[in-house]
Amino acid sequence: MTMTDVKKIIENSIILINKPPGQTSHEITTFVKKITGASRSGHAGTLDPNVSGVLPVALGRATKLLRYVAGKDKTYVGIIKFRHILARQEIEALFKEFTGELTQTPPKISAVRKVPRKRTVYTLRLLENKEHIALFETNVDAGTYIRTLCDDMGKKCGGARMEELRRTAVGRIHEKDTFTMQEVIDAMWLLKNKEDSSEIEKMLQPPEKFIDLQKVYLKESALKSVLNGAQIMIPAIEKIGEVERGERVAIYAGQVFIGVGQMQIAGREFNEKIKGEAIKLERVHAERM
Repeated sequence: MTMTDVKKIIENSIILINKPPGQTSHEITTFVKKITGASRSGHAGTLDPNVSGVLPVALGRATKLLRYVAGKDKTYVGIIKFRHILARQEIEALFKEFTGELTQTPPKISAVRKVPRKRTVYTLRLLENKEHIALFETNVDAGTYIRTLCDDMGKKCGGARMEELRRTAVGRIHEKDTFTMQEVIDAMWLLKNKEDSSEIEKMLQPPEKFIDLQKVYLKESALKSVLNGAQIMIPAIEKIGEVERGERVAIYAGQVFIGVGQMQIAGREFNEKIKGEAIKLERVHAERM
């Protein structure tokens, strides 16, 4: 693949970064933009500076799809330190108490409004414990603050704080799929100095790969008119699943990803209606024909 081809792909890609501790998500995102030469960059799901792990970084046009990329759930592995030594059974009972729907107030260091909000802790599992320290794994709603979770548990047991944290998954994006900053640097060096695109190609992923929405397929004959601003009407649809009215969907025509929209009809109504608007487009991603 030529340098020109790779640059075009870079401008519509996501790289899954293995963020190191000690740097902000914004710093990492800016660095990836500079290394790859992308026109712009952004990230899905901010990590605190001292937290490591999965950080999806979008480049070029893919940045406009970031709101659809971040998974609804996130998985972390962390260390909590208790003020008092607790038996394994006591820790497991405490974890069970903090599993399920909780009310959290974001910490002072967060950038969002400090108002209570409902979040769900799907699992909170003790992996190992020794004296004051416990290693845990948790799967939570997006927007759940693990530091706050540890602080709240501490109020129940005489004191506790989060010592270390690593994000191991964002939805179905797992840490095994990520790349270090050094790997990105080396891949771009190979491209620029050896005209070898093999390593950077492994890292560049199309954004639609990480959009976990039901798919609706349009007739390919409707593609050009939709990309030029036409509404998506019922006759333009070729294939539709069991979607609900108001549900967000990923829109395709053949293998072409068009964008994201909101259903104006339910899938079960499709065969009953012959006209009317089917999908209200929220974001057109494919380039005009």
